Amino acid sequence: MSLFKKATAFLTALGITATMAGCGYNTRDALEVNGYSVPAGVYIYFANTAYNQALSQLKEENEDLDTEDTKAIQGMTLEDKDVRTWIEDKATEMCVDFAATELKFDELGLELSDEDKLNLDSMMEYYWGNNQEVMEKNGIGEASFKKIITSSYKSDAIFEYYYGIGGELGVTEQDLYDYYVENNMRVQYTRFKLTDSEGNLMKSEDKAAMKKRVEDYKKRIEDAYAAGGADAAEAEMDAVTSEYNEYLDSLTAAGTDEAATEEETTEAAEDETVEVETGETAAEVAEGETTEASEEETTEAAAEETTEAVEETTEAAEEATTEAVAEETTEASEEETTEGDGEETTEAPTEDEEIEEESDPYASEQIISVIHKEDYDDENDIYYNPSEKTYNMLLGIDATDYGKPFFVEEDEDYYLVIRYDITERMTEDDLWTESTMSSTNYSMHTKDFEDLLDTWTDTMEVKRNVAAYKRYDPFKFDFT
Repeated sequence: MSLFKKATAFLTALGITATMAGCGYNTRDALEVNGYSVPAGVYIYFANTAYNQALSQLKEENEDLDTEDTKAIQGMTLEDKDVRTWIEDKATEMCVDFAATELKFDELGLELSDEDKLNLDSMMEYYWGNNQEVMEKNGIGEASFKKIITSSYKSDAIFEYYYGIGGELGVTEQDLYDYYVENNMRVQYTRFKLTDSEGNLMKSEDKAAMKKRVEDYKKRIEDAYAAGGADAAEAEMDAVTSEYNEYLDSLTAAGTDEAATEEETTEAAEDETVEVETGETAAEVAEGETTEASEEETTEAAAEETTEAVEETTEAAEEATTEAVAEETTEASEEETTEGDGEETTEAPTEDEEIEEESDPYASEQIISVIHKEDYDDENDIYYNPSEKTYNMLLGIDATDYGKPFFVEEDEDYYLVIRYDITERMTEDDLWTESTMSSTNYSMHTKDFEDLLDTWTDTMEVKRNVAAYKRYDPFKFDFT
């Protein structure tokens, strides 16, 4: 969780930006926020972040943009601002959030836990160790870098102070539980593709046959539900999914066998053609050699040569066949041995895997988050699992229909879907773990926390060090 907001705030428009008149020759600090001095290294870090964000947005507007052409980029605009101003304002916004975190953490008298301190030290050792050279080359010292890393831990501590269970704003575990249940779906689905490996749609008769297959599967699951409820329906869904996968495997195997048969037939035909052509050539040569001999000598010679040729050809053929068969047998044996060994090594489950599989009765289920379109600036960024139409079908299933199968027809796929009662799995040894509670809390209160941050930053006095902003030009950074 970070205090650095996603939305762009125009600080100049809010009237909270000023200049630091007395620090023209001192560029160690880039700005002051309510008297808190933001080190130049922190500003440089955020200025580079803002620069990369600017490039990303410009690239979205123009896919052909050469992001290496800094001169051209400086002449562009973003959100009615020239790019340089946009970057400086964005970096300033991040610095204000950073300062607000520092000030609020101290104001509340918070401290980092021993675990946080250990994690912080580990992060510093790793990230600074790997990036020290490039950071220092651009003016970011170790102290500034550590402040940036530490800020995320301080942000988490402030969040917990206000929104943690039993915190300042009175959040309870039941609040989080209800939110999770309302914003997640426990589902199971199987996809039946209507296209081949090259993306070609099935012919109408094949599509009709697939529809009949899926409808039969659906009827089996319905019967299972009627007999034994949701658990029986889930077991039958697993069974039909396995059966369908076996069916697909059989089609693949049949296609492989057919291709192999065609290849063998072609090779055999080519071999016969070669033998015929070779025989004709030998006859022509024999005829040329016997032209000067008498008819009797020719006949006897031809008979002898023919006999010898037949014997030689037979022996050669038998020898070649024996060698070929032996070679093919050896190769086949080696291939089978290799394939067999490989399959046993990669596919045979270990004892632990078997135990894990047996102990997870929900292996074929998925937990799908409910989508809130208002959280997206662009609806094209929304990802629907498994597809928009099928997602909406799952979302619309009422509690009275939990455990029942539904058939979804799409242009290139059929789906069988089932939605289950998620509360049946809301136990501490299944879905409702400490980790889930924590992530649910952030999902539930992130927007509230950002709004709370705005109430702090909107009233803060910000003074920019003009000399520092001029010196630390984002177009001259080199973080490569």
